[in-house]
Order: sequence, then structure tokens, then C-alpha cells
Amino acid sequence: MLADHHIALVAMGGLAGAISRYRIDSRVSDRIKHHIPFGTLTVNLAGSFLIGLAYELFKHHILGSEFRIFIITGFLGAFTTFSSYSLHTLNLFEINKFKEGFINLFLNNFLGIFMVFLGTLAGSFIWKLFLR
Repeated sequence: MLADHHIALVAMGGLAGAISRYRIDSRVSDRIKHHIPFGTLTVNLAGSFLIGLAYELFKHHILGSEFRIFIITGFLGAFTTFSSYSLHTLNLFEINKFKEGFINLFLNNFLGIFMVFLGTLAGSFIWKLFLR
């Protein structure tokens, strides 16, 4: 059974992540009008980078388990928009925007994995340069 303070950490992180997702997605989408949902892409790539960075920092025990619950489960769980990305992609296919749909698939999946990799490199760099 989860401790009550863990639930509170997830809830607080989730609130911050959901608000951040909404603000970033809205701002990018307002600035870039296109069939490809660049707001969702931006959030997915940022979230992928941040989870890679957090993973590396937690791996070296720089950040404790309480913060991990807040950041990874709470904040990033609410921040990343994989389900929104999936729906946007399906919607593109439904309106016969196949090229845009496949571009969206490629950008989110391959660049997302690349951003996780960059996040782990950044975390490793921080660890080696400042914290070791």
C-alpha cells in the first residue's frame, strides 16, 4: 500500500505536469498552425529528454526516491502526452492526411527515443562534472 505522502507527491507532481503540458502545448500550437500537432510533439520531446535526465540522476542516487515519485510518476506522467499524440495521429489518418500522420509517427517515436538518449548523456555529464 502506498504511503499517503507518496500519493500527495504524485498528485502535486501531476498537477504541475498537467499545467505545464497545457501551457506549452497551447503556446506552440498557437504559434505553429499546421496539421502536424507540433505542440504535442514539443511536449513529448521535452518529456523524453527530461525522463532520460531524471533516470540518469536517479541511477547515481543524486536524487532520492521521494523526488523520483514526484518527478517521474507525478510530473512526467501528467506532462507527457503519448495518448494525445496517438489520438492526433489517428485523426490525421482519418482525414486522409497520411503523409502528416506518418511524419508525426516518425518525429514522436524516433526523436523521442533520441531525446531520452540525450537526457541520459546530460545526466551522465552532470554526474561526472559536478557531482562525482
